[in-house]
Amino acid sequence: MKIDTLPLVAIVGRPNVGKSTLFNAMVGERKSIVSDISGTTRDTLMDKIYGATADYWLLDTAGLTNAKGEALEEEIQKQVKISCEQADLILFLLDGTQELTSDDRAVADRLRKSKTPFLFVANKVDDGDETRAMDLAELGLGMPLVISAKNYTNMWDLQEAIEGSLTKAGFEKGEEVPSDDILRLAIVGRPNVGKSSLINQLTGSERVVVSNVAGTTRDSIDVAYTDEAGQDYLLIDTAGLRRPGKVGRDLEFWSSVRTRRSMERADVCVILIDALDGVTRQDMSIIGEVIEAGKGVLICVNKLDLLQEKSRAEEETDEREIPGVTDWGEDLDKMRHKYEDYMIKKLPFCPWAKFLFFSAKTGRAVNDIFPAVGVIGVERKKRIATAELNRSLPDLTSGHVDPSIGTKRGKIKYVSQVDSAPPKFLFFVNNIEAFHFSYQRYLENKLREKFGFEGTPITVEMRDARENMKKKY
Repeated sequence: MKIDTLPLVAIVGRPNVGKSTLFNAMVGERKSIVSDISGTTRDTLMDKIYGATADYWLLDTAGLTNAKGEALEEEIQKQVKISCEQADLILFLLDGTQELTSDDRAVADRLRKSKTPFLFVANKVDDGDETRAMDLAELGLGMPLVISAKNYTNMWDLQEAIEGSLTKAGFEKGEEVPSDDILRLAIVGRPNVGKSSLINQLTGSERVVVSNVAGTTRDSIDVAYTDEAGQDYLLIDTAGLRRPGKVGRDLEFWSSVRTRRSMERADVCVILIDALDGVTRQDMSIIGEVIEAGKGVLICVNKLDLLQEKSRAEEETDEREIPGVTDWGEDLDKMRHKYEDYMIKKLPFCPWAKFLFFSAKTGRAVNDIFPAVGVIGVERKKRIATAELNRSLPDLTSGHVDPSIGTKRGKIKYVSQVDSAPPKFLFFVNNIEAFHFSYQRYLENKLREKFGFEGTPITVEMRDARENMKKKY
């Protein structure tokens, strides 16, 4: 069995050399804010690039400056050092129209000493002037690849150089495809909610370091496990995810990068909620990211035993996120029902998610995770035959008036499930403009009511039936 991940390619360099412009040019859309003001990029972005010979994650890193807008050589060296330790390939970008700065030389010195492969790229050379490349060779990194990200000059050459470097390093296109026999679980959540403790309880061993200090886990850790029924799992312990504004530009940033990459590898994400804190904005953001990634969702409330102690002592929770907890009583079953009602109100955007309650520290009820994850894994891969879907159309639409725009009514011609893991449904209609987003949400709810899909996001899309017919002829 081989389960691997896509390589990380990081764009580094001093501020205002065009890192965000290059990122947007390679991704194909304006995901990163571009400005002539140094330091515009505050939170590093990442996106998948699908190449001819290699796929990879591309990272747009923030240029580091001080309060006066001046580059800090020490901080840039720190950024490059961490990038060299965490990334699989570095794109060292500098402004090909400007004289070399001390920051450029500092980055070059670091890269010369590093074992991480890198590409030397000179940006903003609109005319592809190779004489400028010869001047930059004094850095001792060889001849730079001259490009203009803004005008797409020599961008194909850069793409080929990146894929060539990744192939040389042993990365191959499609190597992240896992075995169907393995169920991959990513344990995600805010720092210090008990992710590592849960991994240790599930595997029955001290595989992961546990500490009260938030952020102890800096990297994703894979733990293979086989349950008594012979089902193989890959448990992925991840670093805690903070809000973007709270993430520093050092190890914490790279921890969040690898956590998001771990989400992509997973079939189901086990999202830990601290019972004492309640559902925070960070928790809702993490759940949203998991849903957007199309992964199965299992929301687990940890430390319910500590919440019981708080209630017994008639104390409010530390973060005071949960109103009236002191009135919930001491009975765990009643408290669980109260907490579930509270969760449903806090998370109205995923009423289909499944909840579990346990204590990762004591091990109470943690073994309920595997059966729940197994059900979600099956639901996520479920396929409904086209004939059965279309027989069910009257049931799916009977509870809602036909949508319309002006005097023209919208009609669903037929429906088909076009994908699974996660499930995706296409409804072919006569007038796509008549179908508001709210009607798509209604159809999603009716599909769940009819066919299940517990614990997994599903996608409902509308398509013009006439356009589909034109493609056939």
